[in-house]
Amino acid sequence: MPTKKFIYAVVENDLLSLAGITGLAAAPLEMVCYNNLAAVVSDIDAVRFDTELSEQGTSNQLNADLLAYQQVNFQLLSGSGGMLPLKFGFTAGNRSEVEAVLEHAYLQLRSGLDRLRNQVELVVQVTWDMNKIISEIAYDHAEFISADPVKTGKFLFEAAQAKKIELIDLINKQLSPLAGDFSDGPRKAEDMILNRSYLVDRRSETQFDAAMNTLGNCYDGILSFRYIGPLPAYSFVNIELNQGNFILLDKARKILKLQQTTTWGGIKSAYRQQLMAYHPDFHPDDAQAAERCKEVIAAFDMVSAYCRSFPDFSGNDSSYDFSRNEVEKHFIVDTKSAVLSRGAASRSVVPDGISL
Repeated sequence: MPTKKFIYAVVENDLLSLAGITGLAAAPLEMVCYNNLAAVVSDIDAVRFDTELSEQGTSNQLNADLLAYQQVNFQLLSGSGGMLPLKFGFTAGNRSEVEAVLEHAYLQLRSGLDRLRNQVELVVQVTWDMNKIISEIAYDHAEFISADPVKTGKFLFEAAQAKKIELIDLINKQLSPLAGDFSDGPRKAEDMILNRSYLVDRRSETQFDAAMNTLGNCYDGILSFRYIGPLPAYSFVNIELNQGNFILLDKARKILKLQQTTTWGGIKSAYRQQLMAYHPDFHPDDAQAAERCKEVIAAFDMVSAYCRSFPDFSGNDSSYDFSRNEVEKHFIVDTKSAVLSRGAASRSVVPDGISL
């Protein structure tokens, strides 16, 4: 029976053991290494996810596979190293194709893994009773209630929307200072006003827990909170496999306004300048400043991953060439996967998985 490689996550290639962890269909896990990265994979039936070809392509099997995928990543998260979860269903034909993925997306994977080291995803879902909220608004603002149902309905709807925005803002002001980033997910029910994932350093989990307890006590009877995690940082991974190392590195270089050949000191200096130019603390009236600042940080992470991929990187004032020829040459892999370039070589904890 033909098989493929199912890819669960990318980890540091010094992960010591996968003993005792099995993947989809209880298949043993293995690591495919490239440079200082490793993909955690297992064999699967080549037609497992093709419902037209596979008689086993049922919703029950899909749910079981999703659960197994989440369990593997949850166990990888509990290890001492970093882990970068990949999208469910990510497969490659064989080990060589997995190596090609690691080579092609090395800078994205490396910078993403560095960013997520010691980070977990904590999900905060908030619901309210809209009818109760509207009744309270009507009681507190009886002077705006008229015999005209259209006018009254419009006032109550707009007031409820304003109250929702106010509550979300108050919640985020309590939680966002304890997180490095956040991402909004779909609100899965009419009464859900917030479904937000926060990227939190493990060292800040206790503080985040305390902030959640404070919010629960403060809004008891008004809002209901569901608090899930810690989870692998699924909501903070966006790997673009259609764009290789050079394209993304060149974009990052231009965001930082770097010359084609630049020293490490020059890179750090340019990063500081661009950070100052866009940091929201210095531009409080610019609604786009925070997003541009994130772009600058992501660009520096990408450039830093490139520089640090050289075995002789020391943080001193070495020069780095960002030309297409040099970048592509740096990531060539031979048939034995050796790198040929420049000598390179109380909340709800979910151990059984959770559908995201």
